[in-house]
Amino acid sequence: MSWWKRSLGRQIIGLMLIALVLGQCIGFALSWNSRRAALKEAAESEFVSRTSALCEVIQTMTEDFKTNVLLASATTYTRFWRSADDPRPEGRNWYIVARNELLTPLSDILKPPPQAATVSNTASEEFVQRKSFEGWSAMENPLWTCPQAASVLPFRDQIGLGIVVELADGSWLNAVFYKTHIPNDGTYQSLVSTIATGIALCLFGIFATRRIAQPLSALADAAEKIGRGEESAPVPERGPRDIARLCGTFNQMQERLRRFVEDRTQMLAAIGHDLRTPLTTMRLRVEQIGDPQLRDRLTETIDDMKSMTDATLSFARADAATEKTRLVDMGSLLESLCDDMRELGLDIDFEEADGISCRCRPDGIRRAVRNLVENACQYAGKASVSCKRTPSAVVITVADTGPGIPDADLEQVFLPFFRLEQSRNRDTGGTGLGLSIARAVARQHGGDIRLEPNKPGLRAVLTVPCQ
Repeated sequence: MSWWKRSLGRQIIGLMLIALVLGQCIGFALSWNSRRAALKEAAESEFVSRTSALCEVIQTMTEDFKTNVLLASATTYTRFWRSADDPRPEGRNWYIVARNELLTPLSDILKPPPQAATVSNTASEEFVQRKSFEGWSAMENPLWTCPQAASVLPFRDQIGLGIVVELADGSWLNAVFYKTHIPNDGTYQSLVSTIATGIALCLFGIFATRRIAQPLSALADAAEKIGRGEESAPVPERGPRDIARLCGTFNQMQERLRRFVEDRTQMLAAIGHDLRTPLTTMRLRVEQIGDPQLRDRLTETIDDMKSMTDATLSFARADAATEKTRLVDMGSLLESLCDDMRELGLDIDFEEADGISCRCRPDGIRRAVRNLVENACQYAGKASVSCKRTPSAVVITVADTGPGIPDADLEQVFLPFFRLEQSRNRDTGGTGLGLSIARAVARQHGGDIRLEPNKPGLRAVLTVPCQ
């Protein structure tokens, strides 16, 4: 089933071949009986016609030629001989004589014929027992044109006939026709035709499915790149009309998303930049207030607003960055980041991870992991960083043993400027954007970040899909 589901082309070609084989089988089954009956009737009719013509011919010949003509008229499935007496009363014994005549090889047929009528053996007796003797009846076939009336002995459920006719000189002409089966040349021809049709269908299916699958594959690749935050060139609008229209609609959607992100980013950057001037003016005016306690409280508020504005501007600039995606050794990147942060005095344990590579934007991943590590060290005093590879993604885990976060707030903390008053207050200096930025980076790569209880502490799991 995995082979079957792996490719649209395989499914289309497979379904066409199954339909072809089923159609041929149904047609063959419906026509088999009628075809077999028609072939049997044609073979027996040809034998009757040949025997009738032979009967007329030999009566015009001299006695010396009659025997030779009968022997020369023999074929693989027919034999002709004369007898002095009427063979019809002999009943089943006629089968034995006919069988022995048929068993005589054609290479020996011109030799003097044996006295077949007196031959009897075990094999002949078994042959006779397998036949169903119906008895002689008058010939009523319109193909019998000989003046003398003939008697016919059908082989029930067999392909064969026996014919006896009294000649003008008083002797009797005996004829037998028997086949174990009728060669069905149509079966071979049908098989060849089916194979040729199947090959043609496969070639047509490959061509047709490529026209459909290639644009869809390009569309899937482009959608994957967009989901990972990468730049993607417009998808070529080719293939059937519906597929080309789908590619065109996707290109329009991609352009609208790009403009939307650019407009939002420019707006955030403009707001963050324009807020700096009034904040600076407010700070100058606050310094003129005579009450020291009030002045300090207002200054602290202005500093908080400035920190939030700077963080917003930094976030907007990072969102507008066009860092290229490339293949990165994730273990080396995380080890370098942890070494840099240890030099700043942070307590970090890193579990080495060799041979883990992933296509990503390294600066963005560094920033997201740095925010998670700083968050863990700030509220727990220590962070543990590890990295592992799954079949479809790279999973980076940052764990701590701090106070943790209530289960009800595990998603709320990702909201911009959201703070937990009990465990993370304003004295820490945070702006509430660290986790928001980290999740934004992860989702730009097509992944995500989730928070889990560590018992005790908290565990942040960053997932980056890999192709």
